[in-house]
Amino acid sequence: MGDNVVLVGFMGAGKSSVGRLLARRMGRCFVETDDMITAREGRSIPEIFAERGEAHFRALEEETVRLLALKSGDVIATGGGLYCHAGRPEALRAIGTVVWLTGSFDVLYERARRMGERPMLAGRTRDEVAGIYHAREAYYRQADLTVDTTGRNTDQVVLSGPKFMPVIRQNDSGFIP
Repeated sequence: MGDNVVLVGFMGAGKSSVGRLLARRMGRCFVETDDMITAREGRSIPEIFAERGEAHFRALEEETVRLLALKSGDVIATGGGLYCHAGRPEALRAIGTVVWLTGSFDVLYERARRMGERPMLAGRTRDEVAGIYHAREAYYRQADLTVDTTGRNTDQVVLSGPKFMPVIRQNDSGFIP
């Protein structure tokens, strides 16, 4: 297993904000897969979805997974669907400890709605989004660790989330919270 920490979970789980803070606390670099994709494509995720479609975006994610194999010692926040395809859980576990940031669907859905353009929300009812969430859960459950973010802010997830302590100690033995 590699020495990265890979955050997975549905949109609104806090992967980006938790990842940034966790990386800072561990003295690590922070990598966001959506940023890797937008830098390569020169346009935003909503633009990629609108101009090229979801299938093209998923192909870009596949290339991103291959590039992540080159990473070492980073905290990586993945897009909500990146982990949810055959072979991806194994590929990401091979490069580090995979942590599923979870929460109640209602909380995650409301967070995602408040946080700007989300192509996976566009034109979908709440029930359709719930269906996507529940279909992805089987993949998310393959993570090494699970941390519930419901009712917690970013500091609480990183600092008081006891499940993060083994990851931090395993990856950076000098860190004591």
